Parts: sequence; C-alpha cells; structure tokens
Amino acid sequence: MDGVINVYKPKGFTSFDVIAKLRRIYHQKKIGHGGTLDPMAEGVLPVFLGRAARLIEYAPIHRKSYEAEFTMGISTDTEDMTGTVLERGPVPEDLSVFEKAAEKFRGHILQVPSAYSAKKINGERAYKLAREGKEVHLPPRPVTIYKLEIVEIKVPHIRLSVTCSAGTYIRALGRDLGKEAGCLLTMDKLVRTEMGPFSLKEARSLEEIEDNPEGALLTDLHPLLSALPQLEISEEKAADFLQGKRLRTKGEDLERAAVFSGERFLGIASVSGNIIHPKKVFN
Repeated sequence: MDGVINVYKPKGFTSFDVIAKLRRIYHQKKIGHGGTLDPMAEGVLPVFLGRAARLIEYAPIHRKSYEAEFTMGISTDTEDMTGTVLERGPVPEDLSVFEKAAEKFRGHILQVPSAYSAKKINGERAYKLAREGKEVHLPPRPVTIYKLEIVEIKVPHIRLSVTCSAGTYIRALGRDLGKEAGCLLTMDKLVRTEMGPFSLKEARSLEEIEDNPEGALLTDLHPLLSALPQLEISEEKAADFLQGKRLRTKGEDLERAAVFSGERFLGIASVSGNIIHPKKVFN
C-alpha cells in the first residue's frame, strides 16, 4: 500500500515502536517516518508507506508546533523528568522574568542540542555517549522559533506553546529559557500538535488504524507536495517521463518540482534550460 498516515504517537512508545506496529498491521516493510518523537512525548507523527516513503525529503514537514510543560527548580541530566536530578533551585517570586526571558528566544537563534539527543558525534549518537558517562560537546546550531508563548504559570509548572523549525529541541529551549530567567526548568510533558499539513485533530491512534487500516491511509499526495512548484504535462508525455526520459518544456529553471498529469502524480523532477529532468518517478 502507498500513502501517508497521520499517526498519534502515544506516550511511552518510541517512534520505532510505532513503525514496527504499522509494519505488522499493513504487512509491508517499506515504511518511514518524519520527525522522531522521544518516548515521553506524544502527538503527530507522519508515517509514509510504500512508494510514498520516497517523498519524505520533499514533504513540507519542517515547521512544527508543540505544547510543552516544564517543572521549575529542577535540573536533570536528560533535561526532562525521565532523567536523574542533578540540581535543585529556587522558584522566582516575580514570575514576569519568564516573559522577559522569552523575548530573547523568538526568531532566529543558536541552540546547543541536548546531550541526550540523537545528534551524531564521530558516528556515535550523543545519547549513547551520554549514557556511557562520556562528555558530550555539541556545537550550537541555527534554529528558528516562529512562536514562543507562555500559556500558563502555575507553580511549580510552566506551560509553553512553541512553533519552530526542524532541528529545534524543546527540552533545550526550556533549559535555556530557565537559565535566562534564573530558574532551573526541566520538561515533564510534550505534545506535538502540528507538523506541516498534519495536525493533532486529524491524527489517528494506533487502535483506530488497526481497526481500519485502509481508512487511515491518505493517498492524495497534493498536501505533501504543496511546498514544491508543480509542473503539468500531457498524458502523452507522461509515459516518457515515467521511463525516465527528459522532456522539453517552457518556463523558469527549478531545482525541484512535482510533476502531474491531471490528478495523477508522476514524480519529482528538476528543470534546467527548458528541459525536465526526472529525479524520482512513481509509475
């Protein structure tokens, strides 16, 4: 089967656990996902089946939204409540310090990923090195915080609503926000509410998917390709495109484009010098 499923990943499952269960439900091996969620996190996890798995790199899923809760006055080695407590500290009497601190984390920022992240250091996952007690030094990387809103402060908890770019670590954002505000913060809850065109409202639980596998599968690929320019070619030319042949066209050069013949998606191509160059075809 080919298509995409907007899965609600439950708390306590790894993203790989979700894939393993879906492999059993759909009886196929070719399955991939976009945007790993930690076991303690829950929410939207787009899963790509069959030929659709080849579209993950082109899917507009780089903008993500989260609802997160942090506990004040605690620091752990994992920067969430699953870790070992390293330090305890006071909670500020003036809670307005959090809003003042948040102003510094909106827009383009540099962020040091969590030591217990999946980032690689000389081929090894950072979290593996951290669990072995080795020092982990990760360089800061640019990320974008489109929205950072303090939803509620009810001591000892603070709730945030965040919309950010791919590569942003919400645990690390809370860590740095707390440092700026002068209060230790450790994440205790995380829900991904949106990922590109996928939202929590439409997400299906694993139980719902098991009850109705075909009904959970999205076969219309237009939303996944909305971020790409679209090229329309005739049905006569479609056969040549699907054989990987280059085609003449008119218009601007394009690094990537989604090619259609009517409603039928044919594949991904580039355009240069009025020539369509097939990159990935979907026969």
